[in-house]
Amino acid sequence: MSALFGWPASGELKRTSAMACGFALFFLAVYGGASWVTGFYPGGLRVDLPVEQHIPFVPGWAAVYVSMDVLLLLSLFIFRTWRQMLPFALALCAETVLGALCFLVLPVEVAWPPRAVTGVWASVFQAADTMNLERNYLPSLHVAFACTAALAYRERSGPVASTLFTLWALAIAASTLLIHEHHLVDVFAGALLAWGTWRVVAPRVRRESFLEAVRVEALCAREMYRFARRHPRYGLIALVLYQQSIGRWSKARRARVGFCFLQMVDDVLDGDRPVEGEPLDAIDALLRTLETGAPGPATEFHDTAVALGRALLAELTAREQVFELVRTMRKDRERVRDGRWWDAETLQAQLGNTFRLSVGLMLNVADARVRAEDAPSLLAALGWCSVMRDLREDLAQGLFNVPKDVAEEVRAQGHDPADFDSLLAAEAGRAWVRAEYQRARALLDRSAKELALQDGRPGVALLRLFHRSVESFWARKLPRRMPFLREVPALGIS
Repeated sequence: MSALFGWPASGELKRTSAMACGFALFFLAVYGGASWVTGFYPGGLRVDLPVEQHIPFVPGWAAVYVSMDVLLLLSLFIFRTWRQMLPFALALCAETVLGALCFLVLPVEVAWPPRAVTGVWASVFQAADTMNLERNYLPSLHVAFACTAALAYRERSGPVASTLFTLWALAIAASTLLIHEHHLVDVFAGALLAWGTWRVVAPRVRRESFLEAVRVEALCAREMYRFARRHPRYGLIALVLYQQSIGRWSKARRARVGFCFLQMVDDVLDGDRPVEGEPLDAIDALLRTLETGAPGPATEFHDTAVALGRALLAELTAREQVFELVRTMRKDRERVRDGRWWDAETLQAQLGNTFRLSVGLMLNVADARVRAEDAPSLLAALGWCSVMRDLREDLAQGLFNVPKDVAEEVRAQGHDPADFDSLLAAEAGRAWVRAEYQRARALLDRSAKELALQDGRPGVALLRLFHRSVESFWARKLPRRMPFLREVPALGIS
């Protein structure tokens, strides 16, 4: 058996400390909220027993009462990895919720006489009394937490330490009576809550499948936060994904994982997420690991992407589509590396494949009956929107989504097609943008008709959401960026 106490590795200490802080905030919100709500109740139940009138008031035991915080903080040095800490943290959270429900349903009124403490123990008692807030009595969460700590720590302790933890928990339980914070029924209920919760929660949370699911969710949350910091639109996407997950968390998991995995790949290929060496090498290593299980570089990107990729592939029937999409996205990085300018036909084929595969995967994840191929005009409109929305950034990164013949005309007019402002300063550049703007209008009109033919089929609502997004970009956002488009006659608006 390993030593009971130890200093965690730096990365693990950050994770377990984050859990401790998260639980503290959760406890304050739930426990404090219950105390606030029951403050509006006119009264409460009396649960005191006749024998309790013989329990003395000993303010010095407040020091034992407040020692529970120390007992809980020892978890950081006993559970030295997040996997070891998680059952303990979730058990405490479950006890907090169950306790709060009891406070709301069975409010208790204490029968102890008023207490006044002066002298050496006054400040310690005041701290203990403040910790307890008001009205949250049955069950005693102070006792529940102390007993849970003793139960959890004993599993990793020898006989001496196990006995000490048991005595410490018993002393904390006694302190709740000796400083007249709780009644005997509260103490018994708190101990029973700890015993029952630990027996139910710990075995389930320790399952490898549960721990891995938590790890994947934590990685998704971290990556969504990073995406949102780079651009607000990713924060909106994250909110929509989480909102759509309410009530169907497990089923919607692959949507969250798929978005994070593919966005990570895209960010590396675009240069938005720096990696050591050539981005193509990082993506190739990722594909090898996912397809063959071969080991890859020990980097944060590789480890995170492999975890998310495996979680996604485990829940998809369209596995090959994932690999095909990544390889399609890879071609964009190749042309950046080589400084290639493609003709219009090649560009449209690349954009078409990218959105056919990405939208197809989204529909697969959503268990849709409609296919990406049922909305070809929408796929083309999405490709147009992607090019125009990111044109400035893509040109700056060397991703030339301007056709080769247009670039040659722009150069002939004395401008640089690789520079956004210079491109639009050339008549050839503006003419290309105007033509694309009219083409997008025609695509959107055809898309509306194609979607109307699919009415009633599962998945059409998602395609309509994409359509409305592109429509909004065409009508409002792009003309604000490029005012000269306001003068372009729209063709066939329906």
